[in-house]
Parts: sequence; structure tokens; C-alpha cells
Amino acid sequence: MAEKLGSAPKVLIVSNQQTTGPLWAFSLQQQRLQVALESDPANTLSRWEKEIPDLIILDINSPESATLELIRSMRSEMIIPIMLLTPARSEDFILQAYAAGVDDCMIKPVSPSLFQAKIKVWLRRSGAMSSAILNPLKVGTLQLFPSEKLVLLKNGSASPLTNLELRLLYCLMSQPGQVVTIEELNQRVWGYTAEADNTMLKNVVYRLRRKIEADPAKPLIVQTVPGAGYRLAAE
Repeated sequence: MAEKLGSAPKVLIVSNQQTTGPLWAFSLQQQRLQVALESDPANTLSRWEKEIPDLIILDINSPESATLELIRSMRSEMIIPIMLLTPARSEDFILQAYAAGVDDCMIKPVSPSLFQAKIKVWLRRSGAMSSAILNPLKVGTLQLFPSEKLVLLKNGSASPLTNLELRLLYCLMSQPGQVVTIEELNQRVWGYTAEADNTMLKNVVYRLRRKIEADPAKPLIVQTVPGAGYRLAAE
């Protein structure tokens, strides 16, 4: 099973910089944080799903357009804080980075003390950490362990969940057999101030079904209620 969040927050550093990436990782390990280091930005989303971090740090040397596209794809999938470390660039790029979804931009070079202080602040704010205080749920043969971000299936296999999948499943399992409206799910999954839409919700439902349904094309657990929302089948 994945390590519990209560032990130590985890930071995923995505850096194709041969010198600074390992230095950031070492700095955070000295602070007794769990650290995962990914050198290929193209692996960011797959690595995020595997590691389930509380914070992502981007320190990549890529064209501005590629960096912005990576940020957009990350933000469409995750609710955790994203910090961008970047050399001095135009104000327009920084504004576009914030619009794309980063929570903080730091202009390099960055002092180790400021870097560590920023990390501590964002880990305190990390929405992912709230899952540590949620109680496990069991509906029929489906068991959810929020602190570990795992769902245990009927066949005994355990499947890791992303933050969005966890929030969605927790909301549905909290109200088994009841229709949960799209509006409520958007608020519960992304938060009251997040900009979510129905397409994003459908994408999360699709990914969740692939993990928990025997046949995702014919879902029996997470059921669509046309024009209303979704319902978790109460066995």
C-alpha cells in the first residue's frame, strides 16, 4: 500500500536540470520530507499518479509553450499545489503560467532558505493533505481508504486513486444509492472556488470507472443518472 500521508508529506520534483533538480531533492530530504525526482517532464502525470504527492515542483528547461501546456494538463488532473521555478522571463509568461494553473512562480536563482520556506507554506495549504482526516468507507464489497488513497475491490486487489478520483468516490460512497448532482460533485471534487466544468467531471468519472468497474463501458458501480448526476450502486 502507499505510504500514509500522516508520516511525512511527499514532494514530486520534475526537473530536467542535471544540477538543480538533485539539489532541491537533497534540500527537502534534509527537512525529513518524502521526495520523488522525475527527470522527464513527459512522465509528470504518470509519475504523479504513482507517487500521489502533496506538492509538485517544476524546474524544467523547455520552450515556454511546452511548459504552459504541461501546466494546463496537470491542472486539469490535480488539485494539489504546483510551484514553478523559472529563470527570469517576461511578465507575460509569468501571467500565462498563473492562468494555466500554477500556484506560485519563483524566479531563479532561489536561496535554499526561501525555497524551504515556500515549500512549508504550500504543504500546509495542500488540499491533498485533507484526505488524512477522512474515515475509511465501505459500501458492499467496495472499501475506500482515504489516508492511503486506495480503493479495495471485490476481487481483493487494491487500486491507487488520484486526488480527484478520491474526492469523487468519497462523495458518492458517502451517499450510496442516492443521486449526487453534478453541481455538488463539482463543488466537492474541485472545491468551492475552483473552476470546474461538466467535461472535467466526466473525465474523472471515466478514469474512476476504469479502476473499479469490471466493464467500464457498462458501469454497474458508478451509475449515470441522465440530466441529474451520478449514483453509487448500493449493494
